[in-house]
Amino acid sequence: MSKHTSTWHTSVWLWLAWLVFWPGLAFLGFVSAGAVLAYPAGAPSHVDAVVVLGGDGGQRYARALEVVMDGYSKRLLLINPNEPVVKAALSQLRGVQVQFDNSPHNSWEEAKAVRTRMLANGWKSVLVVSDPPHMLRLKYAFGSNFWGSDLSYTLIATNPSWWSAQGWWQNKIAKDFVISEVQKLGYYVLHYRFGLW
Repeated sequence: MSKHTSTWHTSVWLWLAWLVFWPGLAFLGFVSAGAVLAYPAGAPSHVDAVVVLGGDGGQRYARALEVVMDGYSKRLLLINPNEPVVKAALSQLRGVQVQFDNSPHNSWEEAKAVRTRMLANGWKSVLVVSDPPHMLRLKYAFGSNFWGSDLSYTLIATNPSWWSAQGWWQNKIAKDFVISEVQKLGYYVLHYRFGLW
């Protein structure tokens, strides 16, 4: 076999490998997107307060209620809660200090607001409740805003019926959520880390 033929065979194999590798990598990224977005969620532990993030249709509050009723904290912070959640919290949580914050407009501002409130109240640890595909962006927002402090947070995921980390694209709510989270995470990194936009 001549050197020219050997080079040609090598080039063909490299080209074929490239054709298989990149689509395979893209497919793997697509299939695993739900699991990657949800992976930072942890288990409840005893903390100074439980935080329910805004945008809640009731499931985030319901998960926080479970955590509080299980005795993990006697404080609950509701961020931008809707009226039914406010009424439920005030009627269901006797002996629990319920606080509200309606100032944040996005997850980054929520993380800043939680940090500010923790410092003001002497809290050292919180559980932050939100939906599974929201976890990775929250990890970025809270991790960035808590960096260099002695404050700690644990992300707690709800368990909505529409969510499957392995088959997220099969449910419209989950699919829309995942697509939105990927876009927002990219924006957060570009905006808050690199100062773009």
